[in-house]
Amino acid sequence: MNFKLILGYKCNMRCNYCYQIKSHSNKKDMSYKIIDKFIERFNKLDGTHNINFFGGEPLLYVDEIKYIMDRIDKKHSISISTNGSLRGAFYELEKYWGSPIANLLSNKQHRDFTKLNDLSSFRYIVTKENINDLTENLVRFLGKHYKGKLSFKYDMSKKWELKDIQKMEEVEKQLKNIIGNNYKMELPVNMNSKFACPYIKNKEVVLNYNGDYLACHRNENSILGNVLNDDFKFAGGLDECLDTYTNKIENLYSYGTYEFKSLTIFRCD
Repeated sequence: MNFKLILGYKCNMRCNYCYQIKSHSNKKDMSYKIIDKFIERFNKLDGTHNINFFGGEPLLYVDEIKYIMDRIDKKHSISISTNGSLRGAFYELEKYWGSPIANLLSNKQHRDFTKLNDLSSFRYIVTKENINDLTENLVRFLGKHYKGKLSFKYDMSKKWELKDIQKMEEVEKQLKNIIGNNYKMELPVNMNSKFACPYIKNKEVVLNYNGDYLACHRNENSILGNVLNDDFKFAGGLDECLDTYTNKIENLYSYGTYEFKSLTIFRCD
């Protein structure tokens, strides 16, 4: 089972596609009271589990992560979703934990796309502003560097014009020519309609900074309960989980023969 802990919303970057950007200035950090209650419940579970540290930028919460590491069994695994800029903090935690830590990176403003370790995976968030940055050299680097741990996701916070749709199609062709099918495309749409968070039933618990269990980590209002009062509540359970900041329904367009469908773009000839 995976436990996603949103330690807080502090972040050292302001990426324009981030759905949390409006929360970064807020003082929303997980208290030790919440952390202690989580640890108490977690340590009663049978089996082995993974704790995914999430933010904001989780590497701004090194002390809290160490505190949790000290109080859970080493049989469990740790992962971190990070912007990758605080590499010293990551290696400090990895040394402290005593074994490699899986991590998810993405294309942030610091432009260092190298992996943190052999467990690194990479997600490129494609926006109207950065789509032209996906040069042949960069695609080749990402494909070779991440070898099957590479994914792409399109940001739909702004309306995409026909020329942008065509560029997206060119990017997909370029990817296939350079790295074959050794990547995953994660468009935030499904059959020209709404999209849903792909939570697997009874497989993930999302704990927000204030102790709330969330049905979807992108929606602070999707509250299922609170760790102080309730046993673990599994994410999911929503018909759909719309990200109202980065994926707006009015921006999911069909342009003539070009149409979004499923996980790729098709030209309807």
